[in-house]
Parts: sequence; C-alpha cells; structure tokens
Amino acid sequence: MAFARPTLLTGISELSEAYDGFIIDLFGVVHNGETAFAGAIDCLAHLIARGKRVVLLSNSPRRKQEVSDHLLGMGISDAFYDGLITSGELVFEALSGTESGGRLQLGRRFYHMGPKVLSKLMAGTGKRAVPAVKDADFVVVTGTLEEQTLAEREALLHACHDRALPMICANPDLQVLIGDRRLECAGAIAARYEAIGGKACYFGKPHRQAYAKALGVLAMPTPSVVCIGDGLNTDVLGANRSGIDAVLVTGGIHQSELRPYQEGHIDWKRVDELIVMYQAYPRFMTNSLSW
Repeated sequence: MAFARPTLLTGISELSEAYDGFIIDLFGVVHNGETAFAGAIDCLAHLIARGKRVVLLSNSPRRKQEVSDHLLGMGISDAFYDGLITSGELVFEALSGTESGGRLQLGRRFYHMGPKVLSKLMAGTGKRAVPAVKDADFVVVTGTLEEQTLAEREALLHACHDRALPMICANPDLQVLIGDRRLECAGAIAARYEAIGGKACYFGKPHRQAYAKALGVLAMPTPSVVCIGDGLNTDVLGANRSGIDAVLVTGGIHQSELRPYQEGHIDWKRVDELIVMYQAYPRFMTNSLSW
C-alpha cells in the first residue's frame, strides 16, 4: 500500500486544536435531504462556539438562498455557519457576470435538462429558456427526470452533441441519497455527454473554483483548514486538489461499500480499493459529523 490509511476519528472534537476553518458538505453529512442529523447540528454549534469558521459547501443545483431556507426549515439557521456556497450559485454567478471573472459567454438561449422546479436557477441571469434543443445556444443540466426513459435521454444528448452545444453541469455529483432513495444526479448526465464527445463545464466539487470560493470566505491559509464530506470523488478529491486536509464521512454515499456489515465495522480492504479507484486520499475518517 503506497499511501497512509486515514486516521479513524470518534468525533470532530479531535480536530478542534489543529484546524480553525471547516469546509463542510451538506447531503449525507449535515442532513439526508429531508431531515438534519442531530449530531451534525450539535457539532456545528460546538465549532461556532469555539470561534471556528465554518463554510457549508454543497453541490446543490439551487441558489444559496433557497438552500439556506431549506436548512432553516431543518433547524439550521445561519448562526451555525459563516458562509454557504452551492454549485447552483456558482453557475448563476458565472452566467450572470456577478463575479469578478465576468460573464461566461455562451449565448442567450438555453435548454434545461432536469426537474422543472430547478429551472428557476437561471432566473436573473439574462438568459432565456427555449423548449427545444434546436433553438438553444447551450444546455444547462440540473438533474434527472424520473419520467424520462434512458433511450429518450440518450436521444436528447445526441441531439445536443449534433449541434455541438456546450453543457453547463450545475451538480457534478453522480448520485445522491435523499432519505433512503439513491438518485442519479446531473454529473452522471454530463459524464455521459462527454463520453459521446460533448463538451461539459462543471461547477462545484471537486473543481477548484468551489474550494477557492470557500477559502476566500474563510480568509485563512490552507494548513488551517479541513474539509469534511462523504464523497471520495467530490469532497475528498477536491480537497486534495486544493491542498486541504480531508475527513471522509463513512455514513454517507459510500456507507454500503465501506460499512457493509450489520454491526457497522469498516471494511478496510474496501477503503483501500476505493481510495485507489478515485485517487482521493482522506487524512481522516469518521462515521458521521458529530462532536
């Protein structure tokens, strides 16, 4: 084994002396999409009470205010964090030109792939939704449609490719757990588009712009920061790329792979295999976000 196995933590309190900034994932770490984890709320409260700075970083294809409202409904007010960054907000900033980098030049007309409720991500960007691929300058993918068959999706992707439409991916995750349901995310669609020769531009983890934004909010050097998330190919890989130590939460998206036994013991052989597969190296592991 050419890498050091991660150190197993009993709680985040073990890191409180070593780090002053915490970049924390949402789905699978703070909540399950429906309810917040009590241990996570308690942990956030402890961090803030000790003067730590906390940024919540999510691959949600929604504006940050909408996510903030959702968190509030779960009992997590903005008193529990110093900043909230979503991949959806990063898309909005890039397409509306509200960031210092300027507006991403793709044209004015877009075709939306994803649930209708997520199309409001584009409101205020100055872009106009069109009902057909043939009328679009680019594509925005936010998620999957349960009523759409794989054959229909494939035909749509090939139609986009035939017109050489650039694709904006507002959620690089491949899958997400909402309650007990495992759902495919926009990242899986964008990956398929690239596989057939299309061009996709991703916003969110594991890409550096998301971590640069989080570090800007924290306003501290990377050695003082740790990232906590449940995705090896997003949270941990992104932290690695940005030179940030990472904690893998094993009770999230990888739970069935890393803790397959009824008694919940970690399968260390599988941990090693997944680390090699994703080339993502957590420095620490913990079952959940708890103090």
